[in-house]
Amino acid sequence: MTSIEIILDRQLRRWELDRALHAKASARDEPRPRLQPVITVSRQRGAGGTALAGMLAERFDYALLDRDVIDRICQSTGLKHRIIASLDEHAKSQLSIWFESMLAGRYVDADDYVRHLLEVIYSISQLGGVVVVGRGANFILGPERGFHVRVVAPRDARLRSLAEREKLSERDALRQVETSDHERAEFVRKVLGRDIDDPLGYDLVLNARSISMETAAGLVATAAREKFEKLRAGAGTR
Repeated sequence: MTSIEIILDRQLRRWELDRALHAKASARDEPRPRLQPVITVSRQRGAGGTALAGMLAERFDYALLDRDVIDRICQSTGLKHRIIASLDEHAKSQLSIWFESMLAGRYVDADDYVRHLLEVIYSISQLGGVVVVGRGANFILGPERGFHVRVVAPRDARLRSLAEREKLSERDALRQVETSDHERAEFVRKVLGRDIDDPLGYDLVLNARSISMETAAGLVATAAREKFEKLRAGAGTR
């Protein structure tokens, strides 16, 4: 197995176990285990968002699903079907309703990849217990599903960080930052019809110039837990 396949297999097994525990609790008319909402992390290249996502995954005991992992799921019919199969019947029904409403709106001309992305991100949000990095997941899910954070920093700080971390020249670091900023913004604009820098698309926007990643992780964890309690209270016991 590749590293991505190992990550996916481990998380799929975890979701399948959670589904079995929910089903057993329902059969016994017992309270079901609490929902573990998702955390999404959007980041500017060189701002430290990937490191923050890893810290959050460790703090919450969540799996870390980055762009490569999400794309692997979207490209695999078997993996996508296995994720959807991990949903309970209510969640599957809600997925169908939500998906059709999305396609009837701004995504009416969505290609196959976008359709798969919408289904996968929504299903993951219902299963919970993961940190999703990138892919506009915050805009797909909206404010009522999960906690959404964006990590930014001034360009000169990002260039220095990237050049130091990856041993790049100033020119190469600048090229990577400019290319990444453009590609990520265009993806969100074309696929989701949103502005990646719109602060209202996030629960929290962090300027990495001002604080360490350890402090940022603590702030996000505190804010996320508070929102998770509000989400659970609104949804009732699941």
